[in-house]
Amino acid sequence: MFIAKRPYTRLTILLLILATFALTACSGSRVPANWPGLSTDGENLYVAYGAGVLGIEAATQDLLWSYKPENAALFFFAPPSVENGRAILGDFGAAQGLFSPQTVVSIYGVDVSDGTATTLWTRNDLAKDRIVAGPLQVDGVAYIATADNLLLALEAETGAELWRFAAEFSIWAEPTYHDGTLFVASLDRNLYAINAADGSEKWSAELSGAMSAQPVVNAETNLVYAASYDRAVHALDMDSGEEAWKVDATDWIWSAPALADGALYFGDSSGNVFAVDAANGDMLWQSGVHAMNTVAGAAQNPPLAIKGAIQASPAVQNGVVYVASLGNSESEEGLLVALDAATGGELWQATTPAPLFSNPVIVGDMIVVALQSEVGILQGYELETGDLSWSFQPPATN
Repeated sequence: MFIAKRPYTRLTILLLILATFALTACSGSRVPANWPGLSTDGENLYVAYGAGVLGIEAATQDLLWSYKPENAALFFFAPPSVENGRAILGDFGAAQGLFSPQTVVSIYGVDVSDGTATTLWTRNDLAKDRIVAGPLQVDGVAYIATADNLLLALEAETGAELWRFAAEFSIWAEPTYHDGTLFVASLDRNLYAINAADGSEKWSAELSGAMSAQPVVNAETNLVYAASYDRAVHALDMDSGEEAWKVDATDWIWSAPALADGALYFGDSSGNVFAVDAANGDMLWQSGVHAMNTVAGAAQNPPLAIKGAIQASPAVQNGVVYVASLGNSESEEGLLVALDAATGGELWQATTPAPLFSNPVIVGDMIVVALQSEVGILQGYELETGDLSWSFQPPATN
């Protein structure tokens, strides 16, 4: 049963977003103006940070290409989308204040197929507010969510607008594509199912909290999962939007759950990690560790919170859940923890030189994190041991 949409006042929304950006302030941690957005195609790493975007070979950490528009006042936040030698990028606009209506925001198509970065097209006439979510490319179409409520469909090769969909408020989450449908989560508390061909709405379901997490699709159960600031993960029928079940966390859930082997894994802003059955939401385990005070190999009982808020989505591979957190607010160090996917028991943990806001990615035998740090904006840790293998710092530019 759908709930009638209730219009938000501007004050309510502004307070919500301020609270979101201050998510870590309760523990004394400071949210940076711009933390790196990281993505991968399984071989290369792509990072948006500061005034540019970089392509890096994961195995060697060689810089493949760099892209920096002429406007030095802007910066990038959203993880890049790279498909078939083409990068789609969205910037955060010129820094004119968090809620400035005068911000000029651009979307870029960039050819990176030959080891250089050449602009194919630029559109600065579409978005009126920042690009927070990573773009999505499917079958030659680029889908871009904007902070001024829009989901845009552009021809990836030319930048021509195909259609647009307007939500009631900002879209901070990357859309998810499945079988001709885009699932879109918004800060207006609605999860939308959108026809990818023409942008028409198939259904919408209003939840009890805003969402900044990308929806997750489970074709086996015909469910789409939405993590919300109402401290819950909701499972909805993909065809109708009817809620099948929900599972409660202990605090806000900023990022998308990870789906693997019939289970959903997610963390909350109090540092708790949860594993639930993806079919019915039954709790499998809840676990965490205090930094430098753990017992390896067994789930904690009662569960202990991971040090620092969890803003990033977990990464899961070969029965291990990798969780990135904001870590220690006093030392401003982040924390990367590996947990047994079956039990929640800690396998290892590694301290990082800065808090971890961005989603970690797995490439080969490494888990890679992006961070604001003088020793490197990317660091690669061995999956098996958590040992630091390499750091990458881009070359200085004028």
